[in-house]
Amino acid sequence: MMTRRMMRSTIEDQCSRGGSEIGQPVTLGGKRRKLEVSSVFNQEEDEEGGHQSRKMKLSMPTDEEKKETESLLPKTEEKVLSAEEKRKSIKQLIDRIPTQKDELFAFPLDWSVLDKDLMERRVKSWITKKIVEYIGEEEPSLCGFICSKILAKSSPENILQDVAIVLEEEAEVFVVKMWRLLIYETEAKKLGLVK
Repeated sequence: MMTRRMMRSTIEDQCSRGGSEIGQPVTLGGKRRKLEVSSVFNQEEDEEGGHQSRKMKLSMPTDEEKKETESLLPKTEEKVLSAEEKRKSIKQLIDRIPTQKDELFAFPLDWSVLDKDLMERRVKSWITKKIVEYIGEEEPSLCGFICSKILAKSSPENILQDVAIVLEEEAEVFVVKMWRLLIYETEAKKLGLVK
């Protein structure tokens, strides 16, 4: 196999004899002859198998290599659920939430899961939408008041008393639906069904 130094020497040698570039005629004793590229780079030697191919062959990783790679990846505690499993889990969760007012208000709410982000994304928008349905217009002060009562961990009975002043007969239905939403959102977040 020809090294770079040898190739450079050969090319310089041939150029000094009259040819200026590869493939240009080289004069040897008055005769002009054209050099083949293969003669300059000794491709005949390569074709005869004088050296190994420079192409690297890829191989599939062994089981041991796969295990090593997996051990380097960060482990997640959350189990990734398929769409069908997630749908079933959501349905089971909804079925577990009581519908009767007394049972619903007695259901333990995990306040530690209810943060401002969850309030802004899900609960506040729901409250705003329902207030518009009941009153006919957006009422930011009432919505803010209800959200502050929730964040203050007020009991549903207490919220019902306060909201009844404005919503009258619809107050109980509103608070029951809102409390179901709160239970669903906090439980779903604990189970990893929502982010």
